[in-house]
Amino acid sequence: MNTAVKLKILTAALAAKVPLPNSKALISTLASKAETFTLASQFDSPWLKRELSLAKPNGTIEVSLQIELDAHKVIYQDQEIGKVQILYKSPLPGELQARLATESAIDRFLEYLQKLHHIVVLDESDRHVRIFIPNKQISSFAELWQEFLEKVAFSDYGNTTHQLPGLVQTFIQMLNSVTLSGRGFSTLDVPILTKEQSNVLAAWYFAVIRDVGERQNKRQKQINDLEKELTESDLDDKTRKSKTKDLQDKTAMQIKEANKYIEYFRKSFGKSLEKQYAAWQELGQIKTQLSGDKLTKSEQKKVQKQQEKLMGEVIFTPESIHQKVQIFNESEGEPFEFVRLDEKNNPKRFSEIRGISKYFTKTATDQINSTRGDIFTQCISEMYRLLEENEPNDPLPQPLLTEEAILGEMRSPGDDSKEFCYSCGVKLDPKTARWQVLRFMFERPSQRRQSASSEGRPHICSSCSALAFASPLKVTDESVVLMLEPANDSTDFEVKKLKIKDYLRMLTNKEMHLSAGRYLILNSNEDKTSTGDLASQKMGQVQYAIVKTAKNFPVEVLADFKFSLIIQGSEKISLSSRHLIFIKGLMDSYGQQIVNAGKEVNMTLGDVVRYIQQDLPYLADYTLTKVASISNKYQLEQIREMYWQAIQNDLKTKGVDMDSDNQLAKRAKLYSDVAALTGITYAFAKSLEDTAGKANKGKDYVEREVSKLIEEVDDPVAFCYYATLGDKNKESVYGLLYKDGDKYFIYEQAKRLLKVLGISDREKETDAGKFYLLMYADDILNIYQYFAAYGYSQEKEWKDLTYQLKLSLYTRFPELVRKQKSISE
Repeated sequence: MNTAVKLKILTAALAAKVPLPNSKALISTLASKAETFTLASQFDSPWLKRELSLAKPNGTIEVSLQIELDAHKVIYQDQEIGKVQILYKSPLPGELQARLATESAIDRFLEYLQKLHHIVVLDESDRHVRIFIPNKQISSFAELWQEFLEKVAFSDYGNTTHQLPGLVQTFIQMLNSVTLSGRGFSTLDVPILTKEQSNVLAAWYFAVIRDVGERQNKRQKQINDLEKELTESDLDDKTRKSKTKDLQDKTAMQIKEANKYIEYFRKSFGKSLEKQYAAWQELGQIKTQLSGDKLTKSEQKKVQKQQEKLMGEVIFTPESIHQKVQIFNESEGEPFEFVRLDEKNNPKRFSEIRGISKYFTKTATDQINSTRGDIFTQCISEMYRLLEENEPNDPLPQPLLTEEAILGEMRSPGDDSKEFCYSCGVKLDPKTARWQVLRFMFERPSQRRQSASSEGRPHICSSCSALAFASPLKVTDESVVLMLEPANDSTDFEVKKLKIKDYLRMLTNKEMHLSAGRYLILNSNEDKTSTGDLASQKMGQVQYAIVKTAKNFPVEVLADFKFSLIIQGSEKISLSSRHLIFIKGLMDSYGQQIVNAGKEVNMTLGDVVRYIQQDLPYLADYTLTKVASISNKYQLEQIREMYWQAIQNDLKTKGVDMDSDNQLAKRAKLYSDVAALTGITYAFAKSLEDTAGKANKGKDYVEREVSKLIEEVDDPVAFCYYATLGDKNKESVYGLLYKDGDKYFIYEQAKRLLKVLGISDREKETDAGKFYLLMYADDILNIYQYFAAYGYSQEKEWKDLTYQLKLSLYTRFPELVRKQKSISE
């Protein structure tokens, strides 16, 4: 049993207040380990965090953390403190969005167990979780699952004390962030599990009614303003004509829309009230018939069936119908007035949903196609059905974690059947199969199944339907789905794994992103041009994901965690840490945005990402040097060094030696060698720049001379020759490379290269304590001969080395590149 598992078990036992031997000394021992504080924060135990903070290190004796297992029992210092148990996961759906819903529900349930019952996960796979349960009384896992669904997942605000989100933080935030369908959709046909879920849905429809009414009010105000402006006599003919046309259009639209809503409301909702009133009348007659003894058994059975059918049709009570008919007549069938009067008469009934409706933004209400009169009326009908429905009776989803392994069942072949759930595969009763795939459940609800004759929406179980509803993770063209994991080589792997949830929670609170468990959806809707072009579509999905991830996360997180892009129908795509770090550095240093001033997608940035994906950092750097008007040279040097550290770390993780023939090792060696050559040749280029400047021939002359020198880096003799031009007093060619903040990385690489070649005593120090390297022309010749003999003997390799060197040198003199761009333009 490793140390991380021991710490988890002991911290969980302490958080659960299990009596432990020498607990004070144990707390002192645990307090000396930094990871304990991170573990303690995951249990949401103020008592334990306080005790750890106040604990004084025991300088004499450190309590043993040794734990023994006796079958399932966990023994600490001869005392049973809990047990270890395996829970089995349900099979994961194959469709991406459905799988995300299932995985995130499991993650949220495990977090619930940890925070409320101090049950901690020791290890986990795709098929199981192994947990530690402290020695205290708890309910069965089926009962805990039910409690989680009712009090957290399908509640309105969740458990705010323990920061466990409910539907306001998941369902509503998702609607506010992600557009599921550009054309909008109708009301949702989903299982209703709790009264609070019912209220949230009703609040959504109430918000739709509110926003449609506000749209009409806003248009009416514009009409009134135009009518007022047209009464003024000082308008010229052109302006009057334009305003008159605008008034006519707005008035026509206002009348058309109002008539549409009134017509559908009267026809649909009004007729529904009449139908239900008639149904109650008939039910009264049936009750009278059944109470008598005149019916034969067959007649009684027939009447009972009719009773059941009518009971399924009625939504409102007779008293409610009577009240609604009165309000309907009073409002003359005008929907907005009807709702207003009803809320006035029944403020208590509407108070809950009015409070929740404030959380829905226009993005959320626009998800429903309320411009259609039938769908708008359906929103009103559904709102009232949900408001007046008694306790929901749809079954709760089956537990996703069970104490016994879930085995698959036999079923008929083919994929077009009501006999099984299209999402998870569980067996369905064809006679009662009700739920079909919606946009809330699958990215593409309409499926062409292999054994079907046409495209359609397959059936799924109520569990999958409900869990998809509560999941904030929806896959769209506007979303980037990321999975975060600690880096495999991390020394504090477990601690970083625990920090993922806290970091994601912080990010989603700060930005309009969505998270659940280890998954995060970055909203790309903010990266859109004024003409509606999405950067995610223009740049490319993977390239945009890299840019978006680099932009949103600090360098420390990019280095500590492993990011994967989740794409429908394919394996997850790993986003390399070194690529993310480098693109972030370039974006920050060159002031790059994904969308330039809201006008156009930054396609140059997309090209840069593709270069970095091929591990061509010098080309990426050079590309942005050409187009950027600003650059932070100190930050650039830091990011160049970080890229070098990251690529070395990747080699170490893969167990690859730098001198091997591995492709990544070759890229790393090229990067290092170019950096060293950049430092050495930069010293001579800088010397020439200073010399040319003293000639007083103007800035263009200086830049032209330096450019000539850089263009000769592929020929050491020509390079040394050009380095002497312009200075008649130079008896020997030399260059100085100072260890400044914007050159320290290439300084260290150049110093390393000189050491490899046995060129010593070149590092000097000024009187002010500043270090520099002194190099001569002979050094350049020796260095080029060394590279020609070792690693770059082939023509292609040599051209690649000198081409990358040329790009690197130009990034050190950005004014030369920008000058070329200006001349060409």
